[in-house]
This record gives sequence, C-alpha cells and structure tokens, in this order.
Amino acid sequence: MFDFKRSLAEGCIWQAGFSRERTHGRNGALRIGLDAERKYRSGCKNRIMKHIKTNWFRLFLLIMLALVASLASVDYVQIAAHAYRTRIKDPVVIRNYLESHPVRKLQLGAGGNDPTGWLNSDIEPIGKEIYLDATDRYPFPDGSFQYILSEHVIEHVPWEAGVAMLKECYRVLAKGGKVRIVTPDLTKFVNLLADSADPEAQQFINAKLRFHDWPMTPVPAAYIFNHQVRDWGHQFLYDSATLRKSFELAGFKQITEHRVAEKTDPVFQEAELRTRNPGSIPYVVNNWEAMAFEAVR
Repeated sequence: MFDFKRSLAEGCIWQAGFSRERTHGRNGALRIGLDAERKYRSGCKNRIMKHIKTNWFRLFLLIMLALVASLASVDYVQIAAHAYRTRIKDPVVIRNYLESHPVRKLQLGAGGNDPTGWLNSDIEPIGKEIYLDATDRYPFPDGSFQYILSEHVIEHVPWEAGVAMLKECYRVLAKGGKVRIVTPDLTKFVNLLADSADPEAQQFINAKLRFHDWPMTPVPAAYIFNHQVRDWGHQFLYDSATLRKSFELAGFKQITEHRVAEKTDPVFQEAELRTRNPGSIPYVVNNWEAMAFEAVR
C-alpha cells in the first residue's frame, strides 16, 4: 500500500540533502578560489617585499662604500695635528714670545729660514715655526710688532689677498713699526723680453737657468718670463706702481722702494735669506729680479 506520508518525508529529506550538497559544492569552489587568491596575493607581497629589501640593502651598501671612500680620503691625523698646533701649541708660543721680547719681529712665510729673535711663521710650518695664513686675520693684538718681514711671499696670493695681507701688517705693527716686502719685479721681466743684450741681464739669465737647472734654449728671455709667471704657485706679480698702491690701500703713507741688496735697517738684513753670500747664484738672481718696499706705520 502506498504510504504517502512516508514518500513525502523521504522526498523532503532527499531535496534537503541535494540542496546541502549543491550549497556545499558552491561554497567549496568559492573557498578554493579565495584560497588561490590569497596565495597569489601573498606571493606577490612576498616578492615585492623581497625586492624592496634587496634594493634597500644595495642602497645601504652603496652608502657604506661611499662613506668608507670619503673617510679614506681624509687624513684625520693631519687634521688633528693642525688643530692641536693652532688651538693649543701655537697660542702658547705666541704668548711666550710677546711676553719675553720687548722688540718684537714677525716673519711671514719663513719657509725654514728661522732667524733667532723672530716669531717665524708659515702656512706649512716646520720646526719651531707657527702656523699663519698671511692673508687671513693674524692671531695677534693690534700694535704687537716693531718689525715685519716677508720675503718672496706676496706673489703667491691673488692681488686682493695681497692687499688683505698688507692691511693685517698695518694693524699688528706698533706706531713707528716697519714692514719690508721683497717680491719679483714684473717690469724687470717685461724689459727682459724687450732687451736681453744688457750685460747685467745676461748675467741674470745665466744665473737663473743654473739656479733652477733649466736648459739653455734659443729663447731664454721668453722661457724665463713664462716660468716666472706660472711656476711655484705664483698668482700675481707686481710692478713698482702696483705694489706702492697696494701699500697705500692698506693704510701706509711712508713708503720707500729699494734695491734688494741696498742696506737699510740691519734688523731686516739679519733675517733675509737671499741677500746673504754676495756673488752666489741665489744672490745674483734675487738682486736682479726682485724689488724691496719698506713702509712705516
């Protein structure tokens, strides 16, 4: 006998089961898709992070290499030595000199020529010399010195720096103090080009070539002229009028020009290097090519 209620119940059970299976199938496929999407995104993220980390590491390495290269190019020992000299050692030397010498004498650009009784300075000091940039402000009070000597220095700096150097000389000189500047005379070298037949000029040419171990060329005057304006760090050669004007701009009024070998003040004579040993090659060269200016504060 057909049992309608039982058949209806079984149909409902089957329908419910079919619906659950169909829903489960859809959800399963959805979950599989979502899992795949998550894995894909996670993989992309990992690859991106790995790429970023690699680039940052490379950048870090480049920065470190640049830092090491810059550190290697800096001589920290020299920097420390310079700081010690200028901040600790030299101030003591300067103070002791000023306190112990009633007549104070300053040499700019000593270059190893260190006469006794002078405060000898140089931009590359050796021995007992103090460090001093002749174109910068000097570490001395106003009116500290009675004498200042500079032998073949001012031509090594630009004209503006040379005027600054003379202004500092004016500042640190005491009233009535003297400064002596010795430097090559540009006019002498220009005249050498025009007429090198003069016996004194010929003597100079021979001595100059020997002094610097230069070859004898068919054009010795031009050869010497070009070396003089280009070598040894020369930046500005003065003629007489230009140097006088530079003294005036620095504040000096009592200004005199002299031949280098001319005896003026024995204090300068005792300190100058190139006027020693008359007749020697350095003496002959310096006596012909250089001029000396003295000024009183």
